[in-house]
Amino acid sequence: MTDPASRPVALITMANGYVGPALARTLASRGFDLVLQGAPQTGNMAGIEMSLGDLVPQLESIGASVHTVTDIDLTTADGNHALVASALDRFGRIDSACLVTGVIVVGRFLDMTVEQWERIKRTNLDMVFHGLQAVLPPMSAAGSGQVVVFTSATGGRPEPMTSIYGGTRAGANGLVRAVGLEHARDGIQVNAVGTNFMDFPGFLQASGADRDPERRARIEGQVPMRRLGTMDELASFTAALLDGSNRFQTGQFFDFSGGWGCLAVGQRNERVVAALHEQIDHYLHTDFTAVPYAPFIDLAEALCKRTAIDSELRAAFFNSGAECVE
Repeated sequence: MTDPASRPVALITMANGYVGPALARTLASRGFDLVLQGAPQTGNMAGIEMSLGDLVPQLESIGASVHTVTDIDLTTADGNHALVASALDRFGRIDSACLVTGVIVVGRFLDMTVEQWERIKRTNLDMVFHGLQAVLPPMSAAGSGQVVVFTSATGGRPEPMTSIYGGTRAGANGLVRAVGLEHARDGIQVNAVGTNFMDFPGFLQASGADRDPERRARIEGQVPMRRLGTMDELASFTAALLDGSNRFQTGQFFDFSGGWGCLAVGQRNERVVAALHEQIDHYLHTDFTAVPYAPFIDLAEALCKRTAIDSELRAAFFNSGAECVE
């Protein structure tokens, strides 16, 4: 029988919504005991998938010991330190921490209110700052630990209508990456996972995809994979950064958006592709001394004909003045 004191312990915030239930089940199946922060019967900022009362028995049936915390404010330093203290009182260690943070606020920048701005700073930035300051000291003392902070793919790709949301997420991504580098020598890995186009209540409600099937289809059409991501997929990806199997990745921002975060002008925008093909079909340039080609000669002859010098002319082309001097 496994000694309970030897089992690793993972802390998950906002655990009864978003990726929380799926990630808790995944880590429990990999031998973790769990500290879950969330609301016992009501929703939280990530939306609610199930109450902790329903989730805990599932985890215990897998073999995990579970400790729940429900009466703290994660936007404050006191709340985060109280959460960590409760976890240490129960298990004596924290090996991994998944900090789910933030709320989704979208709309035109000039329509954003001061109240929305203050709220989004508390949830998208303060929660990250206070969460990291609370979980890192016991990990540093132990000489090891893994932390994943959930942000958003919009923090890596600015978009209209997401100014204050994407802007604060970008700030969180930068904070996580710098903290990860700062604590790399302490044996701690700190990474951010930024999501978008995920099939969970928070995104569906913010985008209107939960009310209009046609709108959902248009939204899915923006994703190169042409669908929304699932929580099970996200849990599997995240667990690899928390379960101790990979300790050579830190200070990174991982985009988890079905390829959307890699796009600059849309997925194979037809006008852009057509314009590229048109130019490529007419463009070829290499070293003329190695491979002579017709457009080079045509350009040289045309320039010589246009030059007002009444004698035999020759033309050469250079990339820069320095090359010309050579």
